[in-house]
Amino acid sequence: MSAAVSPPYLPALALLLFSVFEASVGTSAGERCVYLDGARHLDAVGLSQDGDVVIGALFNAYILPEALDLSFTKEPYLQPCSDFQESPVQWAQAVVFAVEEINSNPSLLPGVRLGYRIVDSCTRHPFTLRAAMSMISGGNGTCETTRPVKLIIGDVSSTQSIILSKSLSPLHVPMISYLATCACLSNRHEYPNFFRTIPSDAYQARTMAQMAKRFGWTWVGAVVADNDYGLLAVQVFQEETKGTGICLAFVRTLFRERLAKDVDRAASAVQASSARVILVFAWYVDVEVFLTELVRRNVTDRQFLASEIWSTSGRLLSNPQLYTIAQGTLGVAIRSAPIPGFEKHLRQLHPSRYPQDAFLRVLWERTFGCSPIQSSSSGSQSGPPPCSGTESLEGVQNGVTDVSNLRVTYNLLEHLKLVNFTTQLGEKFYFQNGETPAVYDLVNWQRGPRGTLQYVSIGRVEGSQLIINESAISWPGDSNKVPVSVCTAECSPGSRKAIKKGLPVCCFDCLPCAEGEFSNITGSSKCHRCPLEFWTNSLRTACVPREGARGKRQALRGKRSITIMLKRQY
Repeated sequence: MSAAVSPPYLPALALLLFSVFEASVGTSAGERCVYLDGARHLDAVGLSQDGDVVIGALFNAYILPEALDLSFTKEPYLQPCSDFQESPVQWAQAVVFAVEEINSNPSLLPGVRLGYRIVDSCTRHPFTLRAAMSMISGGNGTCETTRPVKLIIGDVSSTQSIILSKSLSPLHVPMISYLATCACLSNRHEYPNFFRTIPSDAYQARTMAQMAKRFGWTWVGAVVADNDYGLLAVQVFQEETKGTGICLAFVRTLFRERLAKDVDRAASAVQASSARVILVFAWYVDVEVFLTELVRRNVTDRQFLASEIWSTSGRLLSNPQLYTIAQGTLGVAIRSAPIPGFEKHLRQLHPSRYPQDAFLRVLWERTFGCSPIQSSSSGSQSGPPPCSGTESLEGVQNGVTDVSNLRVTYNLLEHLKLVNFTTQLGEKFYFQNGETPAVYDLVNWQRGPRGTLQYVSIGRVEGSQLIINESAISWPGDSNKVPVSVCTAECSPGSRKAIKKGLPVCCFDCLPCAEGEFSNITGSSKCHRCPLEFWTNSLRTACVPREGARGKRQALRGKRSITIMLKRQY
């Protein structure tokens, strides 16, 4: 009987956690009940399971925080966040799935049982930092302490990850992010405890710069998140296109707390600009609001370049309002691959199996319109009616159960390791100075059979190599022609570029060459003077002999011939 083969990420995760096992055992609760802050309600927004070794994880199931009270008349208080998202719930379940797989395999961590503590980060640093400190200290209160975590998976954002790394590094707590892509985090001196399962933004920004060069897009607009993720991506794009004749027509930022105002400014910039290619580095929820505003303004014929966070978003692809404006989008996408057993795990989720899972309770209410909590308040006017208990995710298709696009989930599971290994799919993964190899899919948003949008793979990126099947691309408007996005069309032969003062080098006038000067190539920056006794043709594209000079040369040649003949006779 052959031995069972465990999924490839499990030995690596077990190896990583074994190193912190001894330091994680033996904590004790304090005798007196003391809470460190007044936001105890946030501790319940997540799920947990005790174990000999507990790993922490941060996911942004909610993304919209309440406005802070800045009156300074009372202590700061973090209110519960809103706008529940389904995809992060699947990511959280990836951790649960991995822990259960390890615990069920006696050959991985014999005699050690893993646990987890997963908390919502609300995509904002006060929530992230509070949750992380609570996890590594065993809780924010002394009455209900838990075993401190020695490893944190997260966070989703680069800004939060920067803050976390700076805070946790002196405490020697490692962190592994699954979506923080800022190039700045590659600095091992500044962030020695930071690892990630996704390539740096520098690679996808370079990819977009390569695409702009390849398709001749010299006039590009940018709409980016107002944080490290978006701003540093623009910086890398500018560095990569320096000296290539590619310019940024405008840069507009999106910040969630002032999203309506920022979207209005960004949409106005797109509407007023002659740039037809727009680079968009922002969270998919914010991108949806931005694109919807462009639809409202009837802005069309724009080519969007999508960052990895929204290039495969099911939420955007399924929004009928975006079917026209987003068609033709080109995007950089995280690699995807199936995870054996994961779909079965998701389909079998039920509040009765995980009664403390706050995410699952909310998912149940949204999916089935009932509350899985049986209490006297269930069925009242203030909440949904109680569930029957027979509800099941079998046959339900949503952001949690959809396993056709396991990009973040796949990278989260497959990279949790400190050594090289090869997965069951034959792919090699490893951390190199805290980084993973830069491998992406390139996707194109195309119309499906029923008029809906779907993304289609049209190439890939391997390191600095860009591989694109151009014939497979569907451009905006179902056109078969590459969009043109230039500030000024290249000057034709017979003219030269004249830079406009105060404008980018991509914007120029085309001045005809003066008499006696010519240019014979497209896009010439100067005209060349003709040689002596030559003149320019009427198009100023070539030099031709002057008429008078031609007669003199013919007469001179005739005289020379006569002289030579006379000399021969004598």
